[in-house]
Amino acid sequence: MGPMQTRSPGGCTFAVTFIDDYSRHVTVYFMKAKSEVLSKFKIAKAAMENATGKTLKRLRSDNGGEYTAKAFKTYLDRSGIKHEKTVPYTPQQNGLAERMNRSLVEMARCMLYHEGIGKKWWAEAVNTAAWIINRIPNSVNVKTPYEIVHRNKPQLKNMNVFGSLGYAHIPDEKRCKLDPKAFKCRFMGYEDGAKGYRDLNVATGKVQIVRTVKFMETTDPDQLMNRLEMDEDEEAGDSEGQPEFLPPLVPASDVTSIVEARR
Repeated sequence: MGPMQTRSPGGCTFAVTFIDDYSRHVTVYFMKAKSEVLSKFKIAKAAMENATGKTLKRLRSDNGGEYTAKAFKTYLDRSGIKHEKTVPYTPQQNGLAERMNRSLVEMARCMLYHEGIGKKWWAEAVNTAAWIINRIPNSVNVKTPYEIVHRNKPQLKNMNVFGSLGYAHIPDEKRCKLDPKAFKCRFMGYEDGAKGYRDLNVATGKVQIVRTVKFMETTDPDQLMNRLEMDEDEEAGDSEGQPEFLPPLVPASDVTSIVEARR
């Protein structure tokens, strides 16, 4: 996927998606150059095999130079992975990856436009789009990809509108008595492997990982003012307003994974 015309704050212009053929679970990695695909694949492969206890057997991809490079071929040969490549100029042979990438880009575009967020945040939007796709049923499975992979239903009570305004709690250790108890932010997604939100600090322009946030998913000024009252008990440690812990994103353990990759 890419190159994008606008660099992300991390300097990335490319993304690669790895899709489990059985569950349709998608994981996205962001890159500054296509040459990083091999390193991202190694990370994805290790995570899949560690979680499933099975050995990855096949990789399906297009004929991009990053997949046909000598280093990539050597790694697949040494790992005993069969590489299924599409015929040049026939993207339909890698249809699953093509459709997934299109869905991710279209969802990200809508989220950025709807909330009036700059294009440089495309990676955050794509990552959140993947989070959503993994939690909704598809045409292949009645269960969501998340449920197939993690063996339990996803908790959606802390699902928020991308880009929505919020106020993130500032821990007592980080402020003085007269300092504000929260900072203004915008919801940018969820942090994998951590019980926290990815929030854009409006004042600094940087994304921070925050545990407790009050999101205002409305544009009505009166409703916004009414919801600015923060409950001291919730600030002290109530779980409401905190996302579930997100385990590593890996394919289901009862099948041999066929991963489709697409830059």
